[in-house]
Amino acid sequence: MKPQKTIYPNQEEIHELIINKIKKDLLKETNEAYLIGSLAEGKFGFYDERYEGYFGSDIDLVVISEKINPSWKYEGEFYGWHKKYFGGEIKIKKISHPISLMVPFNTDISLFWQKAKELNWKVEKLK
Repeated sequence: MKPQKTIYPNQEEIHELIINKIKKDLLKETNEAYLIGSLAEGKFGFYDERYEGYFGSDIDLVVISEKINPSWKYEGEFYGWHKKYFGGEIKIKKISHPISLMVPFNTDISLFWQKAKELNWKVEKLK
């Protein structure tokens, strides 16, 4: 169960800052990239206690890439449609926010779109 989360009041400013950094640092060699989760939904913030090792919300990206960046740390296969990688952290007000990169199996994005529709995810195309 997730702990209580405080949502940052300046969502648009934080969104722009994070997206600019991600585009500059992580998406150079990718074909496509989509933002999902709390940052896409305007609910990005920090928890009252650690959640999955962090106080900050994670930054969820679905990435289509023929080549995996060697700096991405492999974390395993999840939910039958993607491999997950740790892409680093971004700090906001001294709080670390992990970057989760989801790479669909065989660059097949159809299961992602199926899941997004099923769970009513907000999806923002970044590249």
